[in-house]
Amino acid sequence: MNVTSATRSGTPARRRLRGLMRSGTVLAATALLAVGGAGQSWASTPILRWTTNAPTPVSTLTLPMAVDSAPDASGVYFAYYTTLESGTRPYAGFQPKPVDATGNRVLQAVFSSFNAAATTTDDHCTYGADGGAGVSCAVRFRYTPGTMYSLVLKRAAVNGTTQLMTGDVVETATGASVAHIGSFGLPSSSGRFKNADQGFIEPYLSAGCGQRITVTYGKPVGTEAGVAHTGSLPTVTDPSSGSCLSTASQTTSRGQQVTVTGNAAPAAATFESAAD
Repeated sequence: MNVTSATRSGTPARRRLRGLMRSGTVLAATALLAVGGAGQSWASTPILRWTTNAPTPVSTLTLPMAVDSAPDASGVYFAYYTTLESGTRPYAGFQPKPVDATGNRVLQAVFSSFNAAATTTDDHCTYGADGGAGVSCAVRFRYTPGTMYSLVLKRAAVNGTTQLMTGDVVETATGASVAHIGSFGLPSSSGRFKNADQGFIEPYLSAGCGQRITVTYGKPVGTEAGVAHTGSLPTVTDPSSGSCLSTASQTTSRGQQVTVTGNAAPAAATFESAAD
């Protein structure tokens, strides 16, 4: 499975664009990473802004998204970055992928950290992130177009000087478990998730510039001390220059629907959902 790591912490729209989206490989349940130059970088990407409206940092983030229409191919990464109280920045997101061996449509969920102090014993994770220090975790799962899936990111436990960070995928409507992405340790001083942050939509392969994908973002939820806080719908804005992608957004009954179109010859979508 191709694992595309997210980007280093720093100024979101620029620092992360240095060597973006290198690809690696996780074979079966082994943690084998091969960092290489499979991706291409652009000067900027469409930017996502989201909030949970929580009054304080939170221990759990729930970040929903549905893929409504997309080619069954790699190329575009729909990523959220999150900032912990210390400033370290885990990343997570979804990537459409080719169908599996039995023809099922597949998404890859990613959860990663560029903190050099990150540790892991999780079979879904491997050391290294975008060619540098950190930990990268990924899992592929079968999905249904138009169905909303949530990334559930947790500061799951604190044990002395270490805190455990976990990432999972659930079906948003039911809360049913779909897949475990991975887990890693960070210094306990890293703290909880801030209540608002950003993200990006990135063509991590040149093929992404020929794709057209429609997704729907749901409202982020931040949970602290058993109290859930639901945010407003995320917004997506295009960069002034430098990206091969453009976006068009509309608010629907399901959430904020965003269509991403590359400026190369569009790759035909292999499916469309019947949803809004």
